[in-house]
Amino acid sequence: MNKCVETERNALLKFRDVINLKYRDGISSWKGEECCKWKGISCDNFTHHVTSMELSFGFGESFHTNKCVEKERRALLKFRDAINLNREFISSWKGEECCKWEGISCDNFTHHVIGLNLEPLNYTKELRGKLDSSICELQHLTSLNLNGNQFEGKIPKCIGSLDKLIELNLGFNHFVGVIPPSLGNLSNLQTLDLSSNYDMISNDLEWLSHLSNLRYLDLSNVNLTLAVDWLSSISKIPYLSELYLYGCGLHQVNPKSIPLLNTSISLKSVGLSDNELQSSILKSFRNMSQLQDLNLNSNQLSGKLSDNIQQLCTTKNDLRNLDLSNNPFKVMSLPDFSCFPFLETLSLRNTNVVSPFPKSFVHLSSLSILDLGFNQLNGSQPLFEITKLVSLKTLYLSHNNLSGPFPHTIGQLSDLNELRLSSNKLNSTINETHLSNLSELKYFDVNQNSLSFNLSSNWVPPFKLETLLASSCTLGPKFPAWLKYQRGITYLNISNCGISDSFPKWFGNLSSSLTYLDISHNKLNGPLPKSLQSLNVNYDDIWVWDFSFNNLNGSVPPFPKLYALFLSNNMFTGSLSSFCTSSSQNLIHLDLSSNMLVGPLPDCWEKFQSLRVLNLAENNFSGKVPKSLGALGQIESLHLNNNNFSGEIPSLILCQKLKLIDVGDNNLQGSLPMWLGHHLHQLIVLRLRANKFQGSIPTSMCNLSLLQILDLSQNNITGGIPQCFSHIVALSNLKSPRFIFHYESVTVSDDKGWYEIGIDSYYEIGYINDKEILTLKGYSREYETNLGYWTTIDLSCNHLTGEIPQSITKLVALAGLNLSWNNLTGFIPSNIGHMESLESLDLSRNHLSGRMPTSFTNLTFLSYMDLSFNNLEGKIPLSTQLQSFDPSTYTGNNRLCGPPLINLCPDDVISPNKSYDKTVTSEDEDKLITFGFYVSLGLGFIIGFWGVCGTLVLKTSWRHAYFKFFNNVNDWIHVTLAVFVNSLNKKFHVQD
Repeated sequence: MNKCVETERNALLKFRDVINLKYRDGISSWKGEECCKWKGISCDNFTHHVTSMELSFGFGESFHTNKCVEKERRALLKFRDAINLNREFISSWKGEECCKWEGISCDNFTHHVIGLNLEPLNYTKELRGKLDSSICELQHLTSLNLNGNQFEGKIPKCIGSLDKLIELNLGFNHFVGVIPPSLGNLSNLQTLDLSSNYDMISNDLEWLSHLSNLRYLDLSNVNLTLAVDWLSSISKIPYLSELYLYGCGLHQVNPKSIPLLNTSISLKSVGLSDNELQSSILKSFRNMSQLQDLNLNSNQLSGKLSDNIQQLCTTKNDLRNLDLSNNPFKVMSLPDFSCFPFLETLSLRNTNVVSPFPKSFVHLSSLSILDLGFNQLNGSQPLFEITKLVSLKTLYLSHNNLSGPFPHTIGQLSDLNELRLSSNKLNSTINETHLSNLSELKYFDVNQNSLSFNLSSNWVPPFKLETLLASSCTLGPKFPAWLKYQRGITYLNISNCGISDSFPKWFGNLSSSLTYLDISHNKLNGPLPKSLQSLNVNYDDIWVWDFSFNNLNGSVPPFPKLYALFLSNNMFTGSLSSFCTSSSQNLIHLDLSSNMLVGPLPDCWEKFQSLRVLNLAENNFSGKVPKSLGALGQIESLHLNNNNFSGEIPSLILCQKLKLIDVGDNNLQGSLPMWLGHHLHQLIVLRLRANKFQGSIPTSMCNLSLLQILDLSQNNITGGIPQCFSHIVALSNLKSPRFIFHYESVTVSDDKGWYEIGIDSYYEIGYINDKEILTLKGYSREYETNLGYWTTIDLSCNHLTGEIPQSITKLVALAGLNLSWNNLTGFIPSNIGHMESLESLDLSRNHLSGRMPTSFTNLTFLSYMDLSFNNLEGKIPLSTQLQSFDPSTYTGNNRLCGPPLINLCPDDVISPNKSYDKTVTSEDEDKLITFGFYVSLGLGFIIGFWGVCGTLVLKTSWRHAYFKFFNNVNDWIHVTLAVFVNSLNKKFHVQD
């Protein structure tokens, strides 16, 4: 309704009548009842009061002056001076006419500041600083919008004095502390947004009950853990229409508050996701006759899903959007939703839903969005039944156990816009008949299925895809020709699709729109398209391209602006001489590893200040490592291993975010850098193996408290092992946190609106899981997903001397220790058993002497050990591990004895005088078993057996007496048992 207040309409007409006739044509629309539609007039959407009037009469003449009130101008300047970041974006804030300043709105008649809107267009223009209390001098403000900046500190209490405020939006800032209860004085407030100020708190929301005109409230991600009576306070806001309290720590509801939300409440949209609310909260919504949107995603709703749905059913139900995703309901099939006849969006992701799919769903004729991802639907029946919901526009069934064919009935969903079936077990062929009716399809996701696309090379699809995700399906062996008609596609993942072809000429037209391309793990051959270098791209878009694990060849072509580029495991040749001028200087990840690239690296890396991961391993690069690599202030992972680099490592002291350095298997030389331990305090993996480094290990390396993997093997390092290795916290503390070598490039959200949060997909593209080759347990292998959990020191194949320090036994978190092929002397540390995490120990080919410490028996996780070719002596301690190793573990220690070796220890050899010894006893017993022994045995048997049996055969009277005796014994036993049984029957009154 646009009809304004009658008294205000009359006032406007009087105003019109006094305007000079030469200007009155500009307001010729000022007639009729609906003055809110008159030119230059703005009204409140709810009260219909006139809120602003702006008139311009052309010819460069303005009807009003722009000069604001001086007091308010000075207040704005104080507000500006408290901003310490990006102040240049309000550079227009100077001069006398502050009503013309950016973000400022003034009343056309009084010239008071009534609006301040500094919401940035993008993150680069965010303002940072404190919200100065001078803002409170703008007493005529009706709108204050600072959303999406970086304002810090507490919200000034005096904002509660701005009683004309209609809109207050301070969301997505860095405000801290308690929300001032004085905000309850803003009786005219209609919109309040304090969301996503993660360090703000409110223990009591009673102040909200005074905001009688409030229509919109968003306190998402504000700590409301202690606000037990929050529901009671909300219920006292009579006109509240939208309520959003996402992630507020709400975990209980006062039972007395539930009945307060009666049929009169005006709530239409409620968002309470990411809390700890239980199923009892559902009673609060039963009588909300106007409720249309309800989001309870990620709470603690439990029990049967059907019981929870029943609590929401009312006689008058206008619910349109329902999200109960990520709640721990009991495992069961979908209940009846017929009490929601107007339901448009239903999200039950990750709610333990199982097959079968109910046929009653076909009656939900308005359902357009259905999300049942991450459940336990199986077989082909659910997908077949769902295709009967002809109004569907978005269908999300990813991460279930659906199997069988891709249904022909999918064509019934002619309005389908998004189809997501990834990570199921569908296993059939997709042909033209499946897709010919899906003219609205924009998003098609069948990743991680066993589907095969059998589409004619001449087929022209009826749809224009924006996203195609078909990883691990079969699209080859030819490059899918139907893709050439998808010129608007932005996300394309056809990795591991069995394509054995070269890039077609039309791919250049396709690639101009691609912001994400993953075509890795195929058998593509030939060069990359030349058209890539001429693309005119908008860098505001996401650009990640992955061509890795193919057979591509030729030189590395120039690329457009990219975040991440992956060309590893191909056959690219040539040098990178033009790299500096042809590549995006905003690269985050660059992986050119495992190719055949040659020549020196260009020395221009200071241009790539965003670079976090650089992998040039396993090529044929030569020459010195460029000094400009030391200017990469954001670099975290650097792989230059397995090349032919020479000279010294340049200083990397500015690369203080480095977590991994691998320059192994090159021809680098010089001393081990002192600056490693002094500046790179975040270093976790240091691999310098197989070079020509010399000198001793600097003690500064002991400052690397996070170091988990140290590999200095196969160099020319001399001196001793530093005593201070025990200072490395990650190796000496079992509770030290472990780092996962996962580098994120871009996180993509498919956010379409709050009510669709169940189908939002937050996934990474262009990410890297770092990997390393470690020598453990006697062989080398590649570690990737579990790399961050390993803790190893490998100093093998050097010229280390001296003893193994006792302090090394304090490395209780160390899993692998390799000191082999050195010149170490002395004893094995007696407390080596303290290193209970050891799984691999190699001390072979040194000059260690003495006995094996008995504490070896404590190394219960030890699965590999090599002590061969030392000068160890004495008995091998007895333990499950030590005796289970192959004897070669101890080879070359001639004075070692005991199992598993065949040579016995002196203590195990028995003296002839010790008759109690088992060996002697055994030998004595063997001497008794002679020929005479067997003769005596035979005679004894003959005499004993025939002395009895022969008598019974020869003498009849003895034979009769013998059998009569056994007869009598048998009779006695029978009678005794009969009497005993009879007495028991009488005792227990048992009758036959």
